[in-house]
Amino acid sequence: MIALVTGGAGVVGKALCRELLGRGVCVRVLTLPGDTQAGSLPEGVEVYFGNVTDPDSIRKAFAGVDLVYHLAAILLSTNPGAFDRINAGGTRNVVLAAKEADVSRLVYVSSISVTYPILTEYGKSKLAGESFVKDSGLSWTIVRPTLVIGEPVGHGGGIEFNMYADYVRRFPVYFLPGGGKCLKRPVASTDLVKGIALAGLSERAVGKTYALAGQRIMSMAEMAQSILNAAKKRHLMLPLPWWIARRLAVLKGWIGGRPVAAEQALAGFLFDAAPDIADAELDLGYRPGSPL
Repeated sequence: MIALVTGGAGVVGKALCRELLGRGVCVRVLTLPGDTQAGSLPEGVEVYFGNVTDPDSIRKAFAGVDLVYHLAAILLSTNPGAFDRINAGGTRNVVLAAKEADVSRLVYVSSISVTYPILTEYGKSKLAGESFVKDSGLSWTIVRPTLVIGEPVGHGGGIEFNMYADYVRRFPVYFLPGGGKCLKRPVASTDLVKGIALAGLSERAVGKTYALAGQRIMSMAEMAQSILNAAKKRHLMLPLPWWIARRLAVLKGWIGGRPVAAEQALAGFLFDAAPDIADAELDLGYRPGSPL
């Protein structure tokens, strides 16, 4: 079996490559031209260069492939058009290339943010990608990761969590909208990678959508305290009323800075992301731990 991993030179992509190689799968990666991270891919991985927004540049990578894991995406941007062009349009191009190459299976790595009651531009683009996959006519599986935490904590993947952890550690007094009561079910990057791999290798997963999360549900305030305990710091949390957070969008500057839109910075504090993982446990044999 040959599996193609789009965006495979990223942190999660490289880990997925190692997981698949360990399961006896031949791995091919599609990454951007000039990506310096391609040189650190595991030995034995075949590398193709192309951009998912350019259909002609990616077709060769799909030739002879049995299974596609589509990870290539953009997570942070202050340009709303970038999400639609890369996440939605790029997924459409991947679907078309897979169909042209008679690929048997496609696994799409979406986001739990598509379940939020109010979607950010990022969430809209990932949901549009899901629609392209479901309407593709291919044998598909969709996975929706929650908040990803690298191991050791704060290293490897999990850019949203890393920004949050940096914010909590940076200020002796830090503010959390609503007192940090929003609930999350963070997932360790190692567990996430295993879940993604299993989603493409299990016949029971065809035509299904799975949430990939960890075992423990935590509030944002509890996560902050875990971060501070690990750093041996005793910072003070002050609740930030929602009307102030919405009006001033202060979290954009404190946490994300220029690459993050205000609505995206606030959404993570406003909406719960603590999904049920029973289906993934039953169908995939998914057995995550708790990263914090």
